[in-house]
Amino acid sequence: MTFYIGLMSGTSMDGIDAALVDVEKNTLIHGITTNYSDEVKTRMNCLLDGASTSLAAICQLNTLIGREFAYAVTELLQKTKMSAHDICAIGSHGQTVCHNIDSAVPYTLQLGCAHTISTLTQITVVADFRTRDVVLGGHGAPFAPVYHQKLFENEKNHIAVVNVGGISNITFINAREPIKGWDTGPGNCLMDAWIRKQQGREYDAGGEWAQQGEIILPLLELLMADSFIASLPPKSIGKEYFSLSWLQTSLKEEYKAVDVQKTLLAFTAKSIANTVLNEQHLVKTMYLCGGGAHNVALLHLLNELLPETQVKSIAEIGISPDYLEAMMFAWLAAKTINQTPVDLRSITGSQRPAILGAIYPVTKS
Repeated sequence: MTFYIGLMSGTSMDGIDAALVDVEKNTLIHGITTNYSDEVKTRMNCLLDGASTSLAAICQLNTLIGREFAYAVTELLQKTKMSAHDICAIGSHGQTVCHNIDSAVPYTLQLGCAHTISTLTQITVVADFRTRDVVLGGHGAPFAPVYHQKLFENEKNHIAVVNVGGISNITFINAREPIKGWDTGPGNCLMDAWIRKQQGREYDAGGEWAQQGEIILPLLELLMADSFIASLPPKSIGKEYFSLSWLQTSLKEEYKAVDVQKTLLAFTAKSIANTVLNEQHLVKTMYLCGGGAHNVALLHLLNELLPETQVKSIAEIGISPDYLEAMMFAWLAAKTINQTPVDLRSITGSQRPAILGAIYPVTKS
C-alpha cells in the first residue's frame, strides 16, 4: 500500500477535509473534516470583504491556514494510528481566495503555507497545483474531471459527475470522447451567504428553508442571464464573483427572504441542468458529490429538470461525496512526486500536459 494524504478546503470555506488514501488501490482509508478557527474565519471574511487587504494580513493568513492544515493532518494520523513515516506525501490544495483567468494578467491564489505544513507534520508536501496550468494558458480549474475519469475508467455509458461546493463544476465522461468539464456557476455559495445574512446559519441543511419558499421567476431569469452562465467552456469562476453584492443588484424590496433562497436553489439547479441538456449525447446518470450532495431539495429539483437522467448522490455507488476532492489531491500529489504529467487540455484549455504542483520536502534536523 502507498499512503498519501489529501487536503482540501473548497469555495464554501466551511472547513478542511483531510483524506488518507491508498493511492495504489485509489481507496479512502479514512477522512475527517476540521473547522477553521474563529480567528481564521474572521481573517478570511475580512479579506474577501475587502476590509483587510494589506500584504501583511495576507501573509499572516497564509501562515495561519498552513498551521490549521497541519493540525488536520495531525488529527487524521492520530485517528488512524499512523505516523508521518507511513505517509509518502501530502497533497494540499490550499484555500482559494481569488481566481480570475479573464483578467489582463490571469491569476489564481490559494493560501495555506506549504512550508508550514511540511515543517509541522514532518511530511513532504505538494502544493500550488493550479499555477502551472494558468501559466500554460489553462483556467487552472476545475481539476476534478481528470480524477472522475480515473474513478469511472471502466464506465461504458455517457455520465456526468457534478461537484457542488461553493461553485459547481461538471465532468462529462463518455468512452467515445475525450474527458471534458468546467465550472457551471454557483453551487452552495449564494445559498450559504443568503441564509447566513438572514438567519445567521452557515447553510440550509437539506434545503429545508428553500423548500418553504416559491421561485421568483423574474429574479431567476435575471440571474440566468449572467454572462458567465452563457459563456462557452473552458471556463472557471471564483466564489468572489457570485457574492451577496452581485446578488443585491438584482433584488427588489418586495421579495421575501425565503423566496430568494428558493430562487437561489433553482439558480444552482438550472445552471447545472442546462449544461446537461446542452450535451450532444443523452446523459444516462448524473452523480452529485461535494456538500450539495446532501441537499435533498437540490437533488429533487435536478431530477425534475432532467427527467431522462437519473440524478443521485455518488455515495450510492460507494464513493464518499465529502472526501472526493481531498482524495483527488492525494492522487495528484502522487502524480507530482512520480513526475507524471497530467493532461488538462480538454478541460482547462491548457497548452500541453504538465507536471502540476511544487514539492516542499521535509527539512531533516
